[in-house]
Amino acid sequence: MSETSGLSRRNFIKTSGAVLGGTMLAHPILSFAANRRGNEKMKVALVGTGVRGVGMYGQRLLQDYGNYVDMVGICDQNPGRVKYAHDYIKPNGPAFTDLDEMLTKTRPEWLIVTTWDWEHHSCIIKGLQHGCNIMCEKPLTIDEHKAQMLLDARKKYGKEIIVTFNYRWAPPRAKLKELIMGGAIGDLTTVDFHWNISRSHQMRYMQRWHGEKDRGGSLWVHKSTHHFDLVNWWVDSDPEEVYAFAGLEQFGSNGPFRGKNCRNCDHTRECPYYWDITQNDHLNGLYAKNENFDGYIRDNCVFRHQIDSYDKHAAVVKYANNVLLNYSLTCDTNHSGFWIAFNGTKGRIEGREGGWPGLKQGEPQQWILQPIDGENEVIDVHRIEGGHWGGDPLMKNKFFVDPDQDDPLAQAAGLRDGVMSILPGIAARKSSETGQKIRIADLTSLQPMAKRPVSG
Repeated sequence: MSETSGLSRRNFIKTSGAVLGGTMLAHPILSFAANRRGNEKMKVALVGTGVRGVGMYGQRLLQDYGNYVDMVGICDQNPGRVKYAHDYIKPNGPAFTDLDEMLTKTRPEWLIVTTWDWEHHSCIIKGLQHGCNIMCEKPLTIDEHKAQMLLDARKKYGKEIIVTFNYRWAPPRAKLKELIMGGAIGDLTTVDFHWNISRSHQMRYMQRWHGEKDRGGSLWVHKSTHHFDLVNWWVDSDPEEVYAFAGLEQFGSNGPFRGKNCRNCDHTRECPYYWDITQNDHLNGLYAKNENFDGYIRDNCVFRHQIDSYDKHAAVVKYANNVLLNYSLTCDTNHSGFWIAFNGTKGRIEGREGGWPGLKQGEPQQWILQPIDGENEVIDVHRIEGGHWGGDPLMKNKFFVDPDQDDPLAQAAGLRDGVMSILPGIAARKSSETGQKIRIADLTSLQPMAKRPVSG
């Protein structure tokens, strides 16, 4: 078996060694050094104080990168939640309920956007107007109209927009990119990619605003943006046409009963999705105790009639370089994880990742390389500590510690990457609702390219 540091086959080592050695141009998404003067910290502000905001981009960011980052302010329209968040994160700057006020008074170099998905575009544009660079949590936005607004704003204000695609940075996914770039299976022809969402994860989606298409764009956008971005990155091409099917069969009006929310329900004993938010001190303090300010309920009934987001999804995507993707997203399963296979002119790579039954904790990720002429090879990729399969710390190291480090695998993602990651999901949503094939070129001014540009 071969390790992450390289394959045993000498010809592949020769091919991929130059890539990993940094002889390729670094991903020129942004010269972060322009915002770092000597040892001066990067001035950042945060808008949106949900779980992702207060955790990954709040408390943990300052704990792990406090020597590099100065958080000069945090903002949320909910006064109770932003107060809780301020006590939890302990930033240097104050808390605000008005974004304009925060940006005017604190003048950050970077605005980190972790609000509700349907508000991403307005916060990004506001930040650009105040002269900020933007670091946005996925998805960039939820529909093609808001995506066009962002493309126009970026052109008008000239600042940078980064999308935090931490999935790219997980070592097992990076290894796949390395193998494909190195020509291990020749030119790609097709990709099979099938993702499962566990019951507990899917339940959280349907309890929140993610279950409503006008807020999260459906899981075609909110969840699949990660997956389409990975395929765009692996295939190194843009999606061109999408044909899809989807259905809602288990949640929303399909449920046998419904209640106000999990805390106030007469069906707790019979509902397989029952969850008591009050038993989690952090979530109770962040959400339940502050819902009186804005009416946001964190533990809504998964059978409420407002749910219209799908729970099963299947799509075929044609790429501009003629690669075909067969994709599915299946919800409410007994595990979270995916199975993937890449077929090429010289062979095939396949494997599973995630919490599949029978997978032991701590075992290395394995990809199976199957050349047309030659013996199969199992490639071990050892995981590292950190959120999102070790992707979070690697991504943050690039952004906050050593922004000018080489990026031979082009893992840093910019505005174009962000838009191209949501357009297949938007097209799939439209296709599944109209029965028509959707052309990506018809959605925004951004036109698909057979080979993605180096800059994201």
